[in-house]
Order: sequence, then structure tokens, then C-alpha cells
Amino acid sequence: MKVRDRASYDFALASAAVALEMDGDNVVTARIGLGGLPAKPWRSHEAEGALAGQVLDEARAREAAEAALAEAVTHGENAYKVELGRRTLVRALLEVKVKEVAP
Repeated sequence: MKVRDRASYDFALASAAVALEMDGDNVVTARIGLGGLPAKPWRSHEAEGALAGQVLDEARAREAAEAALAEAVTHGENAYKVELGRRTLVRALLEVKVKEVAP
């Protein structure tokens, strides 16, 4: 999921790449990558850990987003990116949860 200011921009203000292994509504494993916030994308082991073995709902997605960005450091005018990153991850998690994958 890529959140941009305008469609003409190639770079994301915030992005989230999510892969979930699910058993019903329970997360077996999660792989989460975040980008657009710092200079280089990173994998969030904190968010993955917050989801493992849990039922994925909006509250759990928010907890994972909080864990992912708990240590975010801002510099003046980019403080909005932390909340944008949280919202982007929550949205990506909830959208991936309902996706059907063909065998």
C-alpha cells in the first residue's frame, strides 16, 4: 500500500508491505515492511510480534502499528508522517486480511 500526496509522485509519503499467514482470523505469521517515513524502508519485527498468534481485527492492527512506530523520531515538519505511517499500516493489514489467495 502506497500513500502519496499526488498520483503524479513516484515516491510514497508512507508505505506498508504486508504478508500474512492466517488460520481463520488468527495470524500465524506476519511479515511487515514500512517505507516512506525514514530514508530507507525497514522491516518491523515489533509489529510482526504484536500480531503473531492473535486475532486480527482493527484494535490489534492499531496495536501493531503503535509497536512499529513506537520509537519513531521526528524532525519539525515531518511529525505528521508517524500518524500517516500508523494509518497506512492499519489499512494495509485490514485489506490483506480479507484478500483471497488462489492455491
